[in-house]
Amino acid sequence: MALVDLYADGRVLMAHDDALFLCAWADAPEMPQMRALGDHGRRVEASHGPLALLNVAFSGVPKFSDEVRACSAAYTRDAALFARSRAHVVLLPGFRGAAVMAFINTFLLLGRPPRPTKVFRAVEPAIEWTARLLPSHDGATISAALEQLRVRLPAAE
Repeated sequence: MALVDLYADGRVLMAHDDALFLCAWADAPEMPQMRALGDHGRRVEASHGPLALLNVAFSGVPKFSDEVRACSAAYTRDAALFARSRAHVVLLPGFRGAAVMAFINTFLLLGRPPRPTKVFRAVEPAIEWTARLLPSHDGATISAALEQLRVRLPAAE
């Protein structure tokens, strides 16, 4: 496994391992993170081919601007971005988790994803689903890569 860091700030860590693109979120995205997601996703996809996105919300406050909502729907519609698959995982408990799920379900509904896309409330089923769609990676490899990002996330406030 050769995990390559792409972008990091106080809200997110982004990395890839060949055709696997990982996002580990410590807080809700703002436009700088959304622009980074699109820019790095397109750049890596141009050099590695179709990517599988594993997008995991570990913690944070679910506040999403209208601009972030619109950008999320646009990325969802984009057949050339994360063209292999997209798995979204929400690990936040209670109302915070419900708010993030509502946000994701809204941009999926508005964006009508042209690729396999699924939302999960646990990491393991998302890893298994992604591994089935990404023959170059098994579940253990994906799990190890995600764990490398998780341990480096800033502590939740």
